[in-house]
Amino acid sequence: MVKVFRNWKFWLLILAVIIAISSVYFYHRANRYKVLDRTAFSDLISETSAAAEEGFESQEQLSSFITDWADKNGMDYDIDKAGNIIFDTPAIDRKKNVSPTVVICGLNYKTASEKSILIASAASIAAADLESGRKIVIFVNDENNNGKGYKALSKKYVSEKTKVVYLDQGNKAYLSPYSFAETISEISIPAKKEDATLDTAVKISISGIDTGEVTPQNSLTQPDPLSVLGSLLTRLKSKSVVYNVSDFRVGSNENMYPDSVEVCIMLNSYSLDSFTKFIDHKVKEWTKDYAKDNPNLSFTYEVISNEENLPKKCYDTETSDQLTRLLYTIGGNVYTFSKSDSIPETKSEGDYCGVNAVMNLTAEDSSIKLKLLSQGYDELFLNRIVIDNRAGAELLGCGFKETEIHEAFENDEDSLFRTFKTTYSKVHSSSESSELAVTSDSFFTPCSYLAEKNSNSDIVHLRLSKKSAANLVNTLMCYIKTKGNTFSL
Repeated sequence: MVKVFRNWKFWLLILAVIIAISSVYFYHRANRYKVLDRTAFSDLISETSAAAEEGFESQEQLSSFITDWADKNGMDYDIDKAGNIIFDTPAIDRKKNVSPTVVICGLNYKTASEKSILIASAASIAAADLESGRKIVIFVNDENNNGKGYKALSKKYVSEKTKVVYLDQGNKAYLSPYSFAETISEISIPAKKEDATLDTAVKISISGIDTGEVTPQNSLTQPDPLSVLGSLLTRLKSKSVVYNVSDFRVGSNENMYPDSVEVCIMLNSYSLDSFTKFIDHKVKEWTKDYAKDNPNLSFTYEVISNEENLPKKCYDTETSDQLTRLLYTIGGNVYTFSKSDSIPETKSEGDYCGVNAVMNLTAEDSSIKLKLLSQGYDELFLNRIVIDNRAGAELLGCGFKETEIHEAFENDEDSLFRTFKTTYSKVHSSSESSELAVTSDSFFTPCSYLAEKNSNSDIVHLRLSKKSAANLVNTLMCYIKTKGNTFSL
């Protein structure tokens, strides 16, 4: 009986030890996945949002916001020749051989108000003390979405040894290993000016538009002043009205939608009433569709009938006609997959496969230049758009050339992609959102710029949403911290 009692006490002791060890293990396991200081993160979002709501007037002002924050927190950083802000934290001793993690966040002062959570997320990762391998956070100078900072970024940050996470913000959170191809091209209209002979001019002004990035999704909601110009000129042509374009000026934002247009169109007074009624219709249509999201939107026109105030020169009929036809056929087109297409496994009929937009019009001595930005699912779909643009230009006797080409991004390395997904499932194993959404982007991303630096690089695109930001930032920190641990994720 005594022996049985002693055995019982022994096993009770063993059970107590197991429970104690298990408690410590699960306590540390739970806490190892709570890396993000959510209170500090929320405070930083509030600080960034408040600054963004006041508005950044320049790229320099936005960059100064980042560096002032870093200075206040005693953080070291470098700024390269392209204006990229680089936070480079060395590895701790036992993780010097762990692959470096590079987190990349684009900075564009014209979209900062929409992406304040993104900026705060990247800053939080830069500031985090993770006891990890080398951690690099780069705020890339992407003013006007022109890719300048990405193109100039040193290749050492995108090598076979680094794991690169391109971070951005949208309505839905997901992880992507693929995005569209993009090309920028130019159409040159041979332009000729002549003495103005028509007796009336209508000066049309559209301004106060909040610019946006060109994507198939944005094209449906973004006010595009050049598409309005195209519809106004097409209206005149369809009614067989004699007209000439006198002058125009476009508020260009490089690789983003223009934010204004001012144009002077000449016609005879007997055609004026019908034309101004059409403009009034467009004004009402635009006010209804866009005024709520563009509080500074202005769409006005002025009739000039005094001979002394009329333009003395205007583009001749052929030039005006070529401009009209090009704006009508080329600008503002969105493409979707059809039954006859070879549709990728990740896509379905009706999904976006391309977009085409006119970014700018510029007048030169003997030509008018149209800058086009086109995106396609891959080179095949993009080439279809480019071929149509070229054919349209050449049919009208205009010149065409591609000035910039970037292939679709595709990550052939699955290490980062797979490990990040696993990390997410571990971090959120007890929540309803234990499966991270995975999809391919339906637009162009700077991942293409990065992949051009090294064809064997391991890159993924992680899109945050307002709702998911804290969880995904915490996951990314856990991924960085646990790499190289003896018992890793």
